[in-house]
Order: sequence, then C-alpha cells, then structure tokens
Amino acid sequence: MTVTDRSGVPAASPVDAAAPIETGRPPAKEWRKLPTPPAGFAQTLGLPSFQAHLLYNRGVRSREHSLRFLNAGSGRSHDPMTLPDMGDAVSRLRRALDTGEPIGVFGDFDTDGLSGTALVVAALRELGGRPVPYIPHRVKEGHGLNKDAVSALRGKGVSVLITVDCGSTSVEEIEFAASIGIDTVVTDHHSLPPALPAATAVVNPHRSDSGYAYDSLTGAGLAFKLAEALFAEIGRPVPDHLYELAALGTVADVGPLTDENRYLVAQGLTFLNETRHPGLKALIARAGLSPGGIDTDSLSFGLIPRLNASGRIGDPSRTLELLITDDAAVAEAIADELEMQNEERRRLTADGVAGALEQVLEEGGPDALMLVSHPEWQPGILGLIASQLSELYHRPAVAVSIGAEVSRGSARSVPEFNIVDAIRRSRDLLLRFGGHPRAAGFSLPSKDLPRLTAELVAEAREKLDGVTMMPSVDIDCEISPVLLDSNFDFIQSMQPFGEANPTPVFLTRNARVRESRQVGAEGRHLKMTVSHGGRQWNAIAFRQGDKMPNSGDRVDLVYKASCNDWGGQPRLQLEVLDFRVR
Repeated sequence: MTVTDRSGVPAASPVDAAAPIETGRPPAKEWRKLPTPPAGFAQTLGLPSFQAHLLYNRGVRSREHSLRFLNAGSGRSHDPMTLPDMGDAVSRLRRALDTGEPIGVFGDFDTDGLSGTALVVAALRELGGRPVPYIPHRVKEGHGLNKDAVSALRGKGVSVLITVDCGSTSVEEIEFAASIGIDTVVTDHHSLPPALPAATAVVNPHRSDSGYAYDSLTGAGLAFKLAEALFAEIGRPVPDHLYELAALGTVADVGPLTDENRYLVAQGLTFLNETRHPGLKALIARAGLSPGGIDTDSLSFGLIPRLNASGRIGDPSRTLELLITDDAAVAEAIADELEMQNEERRRLTADGVAGALEQVLEEGGPDALMLVSHPEWQPGILGLIASQLSELYHRPAVAVSIGAEVSRGSARSVPEFNIVDAIRRSRDLLLRFGGHPRAAGFSLPSKDLPRLTAELVAEAREKLDGVTMMPSVDIDCEISPVLLDSNFDFIQSMQPFGEANPTPVFLTRNARVRESRQVGAEGRHLKMTVSHGGRQWNAIAFRQGDKMPNSGDRVDLVYKASCNDWGGQPRLQLEVLDFRVR
C-alpha cells in the first residue's frame, strides 16, 4: 500500500541511510525519494514522463488538475459570501461606511497580521471609510486582542472593530467591547474555542457550520475575502494592489500553496513585480531585488524578514505605516529604519543561536526536546532561535527569555511531535499560551520554568521513544542535470513554490568535482563546478563551506535547479542542499 500525507502526495521512502547522530553534532540528512508514478500516468496527463513525475509528486492526478495547477493565476477564487457570518460582517461594515463611523482594525504584529491589517485599511479607505488601525506591541501587549487596546480604540470614536488574524478566542475582550459600544467583526483562521465569542460576525473557515470550499486561508487571505465581499457589495472590482498584500501574508504564514492560496499568491506576485506601492517599492530596493524577478523566495528571504523586523525588536506600527502610506518620502525613511532593524535582528539571532548551541553541547548534546534560555534574549528573536535549533537537530526546541518575574518562550517542532499539545498539558504553570502543532508561544512565572522544562522534556521522551529523529530531504527523482536544460521552463511554470508545493529536488550520483572553493563571510558557503554526462555546471552549497571536497572527487548531489543571472547572463545553476563524497 502506498502511504500518503494529508495532501494526497505519496510519502517518501529512504534512498540512502544517513550517518547516526553523534553527541553534540547535528545528524546527517536522510535522503528520501518520492514514489514513481504508476505506468501510463504520463499519458494520462499528456506530458513527458519527467514532467508528469514532478506533478504526481505534488498531488496532481488528472489532466484537468494539471492544467489548473500550471495556470495558478487563473485558478480558484471561492465566493466570500459562503464564509460563515460574512453576510453579517458586510452588512455591519456597509452601514459604517454609509454613516462615516470610525472603523477599528486590530491585527497581529507578524507579517500575516500586518499585511492583512494594511489590506483592510487600504480597502476601507478606497471605499470612503475611516479606518483606525491598531497593532499591539509584542512585549507590552502580546498576541491577540486586549481590553486596553479596545478602550484606546473606543477613545478614538471607534464603534465597529475588525480583527485580523486573531479574535476567535477573545471571548472576554469582545464581550468588553460590546459593553462599551463596539460591535466586533472577527476575521481569523486559528483554532476555535468550544464557545464562539459574542461578536457581530466570526468569519473563520474552521467553523463547523462553514460552507466555504477551502479551509487553509491565512489571516491576510481572510482579510482579502472580507475586502472582496465589501467591494462586491458596492459593485466594484477588487483593486489589484490588494493581491500584493494577500500574497505577502500567505507566504509569511507558510500557508499551503494549494487551491485559493495558490491563486492569491500567483496573482500577488504578478502585481508585485510591477508594483506602484511606495512602501513595497522601497523595501524591494533595500532587499536588492529586481522588479520582474520577484518570486516566493524573494518574499521569504527578502521582504518578509524586513517587514517582521520592527515587530521583533522595535515598534511594529512602523511596518504598518510603511504598508499603508502613500508618501514615497515616508516610505523611504521607514524602509531605511527596517533595514537597520533587520541587520540588528540578524546579529541578535546569530548571537542567540551560538549561545543556544553552547547550552545544548554543555548538556551533552540534544535531548528529545531542547529548552534553552537566557535573560538577555529579546522575545522577538526567540522563535528564530528555536527554529534554527529544531531544524539543525530535527527535534522540538524551546527558547526562553528569562525575566525577573515573568519569562516568555517560543517553541518550534517537527512533524513527529505536537508542541502546542505538550505545552497545553502544562497549562497550570502558564500565564498565557497558544499556537499550532509546529509552533507555539507562552509566558509563565520565572520560578516555574524548571518545572515546565522537566515536564516538556519528559513528554517528548515519552512520545518520541523509539522514533528515529533524523532530518531528511525529499527527492523528486534521480536524474542527470543534462535533463534540466530542456525542462527548466517547465519547472518555472510550476511556481509559485512554497508549502505543499516545494521546489523540485533532484539526485545526481557520481558527479565529478572540477573545482571547489569557499565563498562568503568566513567561508560559510561552497562554490563548485561539477560535471556529469559530458557537461559542466556551476553549483552553490549554502552554509556548507566546511564540507569542501577536493578537485577530482566523485560526489552524489541533492539539489534544486536555479538560475544565476550574475553579470547579466542567466545560466542554470545547481543549488546543492546536501552532498556526499563517494
């Protein structure tokens, strides 16, 4: 029987055994090859076998599905009015627009919440509304709606409030809002409590009474659907620039690039590549990106870290201002601020990760769950520290900023361990907590941190007992890079790449290293020239400079196909994810 994951994509099986973990050292990656399509599948799609194989690995099973997949920009957009309570939301907001009521817009401080908030603010302004945005401070207020924010908005005349990327669990806060004369419209994609808040509308596709055809929209995606419904109510098309913000939030929140998410991101990238948005133009320039070449990697590694920077170590309202301003000079000034904050965020993260690794080594290597802590770590970088530890050792990791009275933690995990469930079991120790199976956060009295550590480690040891905890890389198929020359355009047509539609990964055995050298700061990266099948290619292996092979070595390569246009001449390049000298 073929094992599949929840997306319907066949599960990978090991190709080569990786070396076992040694104390204090990250384990080698396991190479896992995805299954081969059944006989006749290529004919079913009407495509060459290589191309059909790549689509099969992404859950495509019919010719119709393949056409839809390869034309993401003309893909699915579902009727927003089939979302629960959308009719009530539109009715209340239409009345506010008609009467000129100030409309509060409360969003989270990460990029999904910020871009969704900016999207709603922009939509309301274009419809003649009076939006009053509010972004909470990460440390002073934390995630989610709070009563002080509600009071502040009421003080500005707000009588109707839209939440973006939050609100489903804010039962007390929404009850408080009603008591002081504020009607609340919740737009959120997070898990629901047993009883919904008594809001005017709770627009959440995870509701049991939802008739919406897709349940994986992000906070920004739901903000877009609210805007789409409002524009339709007034008889106007949705402005193109709103897709840009929806795409940013969807990629930032690692929404699966399937169905409507795929459509929103494809449309958003089209408009981002010719954007007139002063804030995004300034940010694109700071990231060194070129209009026309912006893809999901450009968002993930270029724009999103800069948008997140203010929320991590500064004031997130500055990022919101960048996303809603029409003033180019203001946008340029804020973009400069975010660039400096992002550099500081990088430095703090690097120092934090180095310190975290020292703690892991001092404990004799990684346990089933790693909990590291420091009194000087800023709360905004905790998730980054935990994420890098978890990725490095393929184990759940928790990073904690120790305070005099209250400590804050951020956790990241692996598919084998549900971190938010583990944290929930220790809820009697916690002041606040929340999250997902792979990512969560909490705060607790500092005196209770040792007990929490013991409980989480014990839970991980029990749940992961007998489970092989090894990082892996899924491989689409084994080929010679020669095959890529005639198929590179097809691979590009499979974009946008991201969650649930990863960039294709290939295995080539017995390639010869013609040249290798360390590049980048402190020789962190590896530049190679490799040959196979009578041809040569440039290859880059990021963060693998310490593994430099000798000229003439034979290697097995796992890599992605990328385009290097350095010097103005685009050339196929192999982006090496892992390699082994034979």
